[in-house]
Amino acid sequence: MGEKIKLGPVAETLLIPLWARARDSEKKHSILNDRYTGDIISRIDYDFARFETGHMQNHQLAWTIRAYNFDLSVTRFLEKHPDAAVFNIGAGLGTTFQRVDNGLVAWINIELPDVAALRKKVIPDSERETTIARSVFDFSWMEEADPKIEDRSLMFMAAGVFCYFEEEEVRLLLRRLSSRYPGAHLIFDAISRFTVWWSNRAVLKGTGMDPSGILKWHLKKASQLKKWIDTIDIIEEYPMFSRVPFQKDWSKKLIRDIKIAGRLRLYDMVHIRF
Repeated sequence: MGEKIKLGPVAETLLIPLWARARDSEKKHSILNDRYTGDIISRIDYDFARFETGHMQNHQLAWTIRAYNFDLSVTRFLEKHPDAAVFNIGAGLGTTFQRVDNGLVAWINIELPDVAALRKKVIPDSERETTIARSVFDFSWMEEADPKIEDRSLMFMAAGVFCYFEEEEVRLLLRRLSSRYPGAHLIFDAISRFTVWWSNRAVLKGTGMDPSGILKWHLKKASQLKKWIDTIDIIEEYPMFSRVPFQKDWSKKLIRDIKIAGRLRLYDMVHIRF
């Protein structure tokens, strides 16, 4: 038997991108070629069949493309700063480190204690990957991480995380990061007001998950962040679906939907520097 899942309603949603990446790895034209995720799923005792609905199958691609974008941004950063330290806020059961590891990067996952405990069982820490079991708002994680980041360039990433916070929480976190780590980079995904509504209605409730794990924060334009921290430098902002290569097995309807989502800016990638 695999590890039993005992997670809160928000934390349980981390299983959706895990399932999505595993499904992608089974395809002939895989986007990520993530050879780690299938093994992780095999060691977890959870009914992933709840995601095998027609609706979820249609949107499995979104979580895979999100991971692709983060891989791309982190890889480009490491090309310029090969011995950097990368913080993965809300790492869940993500395998970004395993996919982008260049042999030099120091990787630090920040995760809630219950998720961190599960992660350490199915994705054990290694010499250069450390998981700190702490809420990102318990800022004592900064002191614990200090010895691992000395004299390194810094990048923070938050994949599918900020949307679960209230606006004031996101503002507090970004201000704290800016104050503590001036010059550090941050990449995250941001969704529109419509995407918040649609995801809560169609995705979370559609899978039978606790509706208290709803999405909250949305962002129209990255320039709005300057109202919080006027020294923020917007490196880039682009539709999440705009940089993934179209696959041969994608239908015309899927390609059309992807282009529409891009034009409407339903789901963006944002890269800033403090």
